[in-house]
Amino acid sequence: MNLNGKRVVVTGGGSGIGLAMALAFADEGAAVVITGRNQTKLAAAAAKHPNISSQVCDVADEAAVVALRDAMDADGGTDVLVNNAGIMHTFDVTQGFPLEKQLQEIDIDVSGPVRLVHHFLSGMLQRESVIVNVSSGLAYAPYAPAPVYSASKAFLHSYTQSLRAQLADTAVRVVELLPPVVDTELAADLDPSFPRISPEKLVAALLKGLKNNTDEITPGQSAQLKLMSRLAPGFLFQQMNKNAKR
Repeated sequence: MNLNGKRVVVTGGGSGIGLAMALAFADEGAAVVITGRNQTKLAAAAAKHPNISSQVCDVADEAAVVALRDAMDADGGTDVLVNNAGIMHTFDVTQGFPLEKQLQEIDIDVSGPVRLVHHFLSGMLQRESVIVNVSSGLAYAPYAPAPVYSASKAFLHSYTQSLRAQLADTAVRVVELLPPVVDTELAADLDPSFPRISPEKLVAALLKGLKNNTDEITPGQSAQLKLMSRLAPGFLFQQMNKNAKR
């Protein structure tokens, strides 16, 4: 896929993986709109490249998502939609972790991508376009200390497969990026023994996958997780959680 001149939306684009994606797409000549909940953070991120602009949008806010879709349509439409926004909480279920925080994870990590696809799809069906859903290698094997996050990525993996099947005969391509542990703030609470890759290395794999028409992109350890989830799922779960509290 040639990204030059394409119009791209990256949710959660103010930092981490999202910002690395936005910068890479912008370097390829795309016009990138990054979204998030913090206007100051977004403005600072957008200032890093002339091809990047920003719009405040909480993916859990229906009206904000519709406003983002309308703004993109008014300016020429959306060629690439990257559902990247996400949050993660690690917690012990026996310790009374707040329910509202668990439900917030679901609304952002699960309902968010569904909400974006629902509102953007009709316009994207009118052009050759791409939906990129950013799930996780944890879709293949859950990390028990992050139960809601792990389950949300398993949901997104399944949802993306079904979406791809339904859109197979349309102009919309559906891609899933399944990162391993990436060296960002989000991964700070994960087991330190997990291998990490840089956001830049992850994005290089994404760009290669987009250009090679790869539907399921599994950089680094995610490729091993995919294989082991098929060959020895019980062993994989034990290995993923050997240092987790019991």
